[in-house]
Amino acid sequence: MLRVAPDAQAARRDEEAVRRVAEGVLAAAGVRAAAAAGPALVAAAFAVQTANLPNVTAGTDTATGEPLGPVGPAPHLARSVERALAARPRGADLTGGSRLVGWERAERAVLDDSRDRLAAAWPEMLTELRICVAQVALLEGRAIDGFTDFATHGAVYVNRARLGASPRGLPGPVRFAEALVHEGTHTRCNAAQLSSSFLTSAADGVDPVRTPLRADPRPLAGLFQQAVVLTRCTELYRRLLDAERTTATPAEHTTATPALAARRDRLSSDARQAIGTLRQHGGSLTAHGLAVLGECDDLLRPTAV
Repeated sequence: MLRVAPDAQAARRDEEAVRRVAEGVLAAAGVRAAAAAGPALVAAAFAVQTANLPNVTAGTDTATGEPLGPVGPAPHLARSVERALAARPRGADLTGGSRLVGWERAERAVLDDSRDRLAAAWPEMLTELRICVAQVALLEGRAIDGFTDFATHGAVYVNRARLGASPRGLPGPVRFAEALVHEGTHTRCNAAQLSSSFLTSAADGVDPVRTPLRADPRPLAGLFQQAVVLTRCTELYRRLLDAERTTATPAEHTTATPALAARRDRLSSDARQAIGTLRQHGGSLTAHGLAVLGECDDLLRPTAV
């Protein structure tokens, strides 16, 4: 069951449920995957379900082994990138494509910095991310900024451009921390909805709706996850701002704080837009889905501007 505030205990239960489902699929097909774990295990189960049997054993793991750790290119991860590119809306700019790349030492240092900032500003979120996100894959190319794929559940994919500072003054480690919360929340939602749906069957009959994060209309399920993602990312910046005010030097206030505040306000506005649209389709939400929206409202209240 999903909670908008990080919940390590619930996250562990839901991740265990995902693992049991994947192992059950493989066992039913008579496939042995004793060495597979995390995203590679789920990828093998997905291959069985799609009758892509030659790829069942192709999930070579190049991760560091630590939760929320960097992972290099691997065949099962590359197939996720291919699916993500194929799912881009018609007319989307695919110039430059999108491909997996390895992590350089300096990039790993930014990842470490991002995790350190999460540990200081929102340790509960970092704990949940370490439960849900096994691997962080790095993308290069302009076509995709970041994504998750349930077929490699436990891996998140983030564009390496997010490791650098933004033109508006957001530090690279902050931008990457946001990306971890963003994609990690999609991962959390994907696991949670296996046991407790957010939407009723009536949602299948609702036309795609406009959303804050995508130019193309999206199903209500996509908008629901956006609402949770945006709410959590707003809370991240609220906490980072609190940390800036209490620990930063005057010079750092001048350069970083306005950018943090602007990003918080943008995310808060987008979150409220998403929640407002979902409220218009309240009959398509389960009791659990409505409760999650209520938690989004509660978490956004301190950021009202």
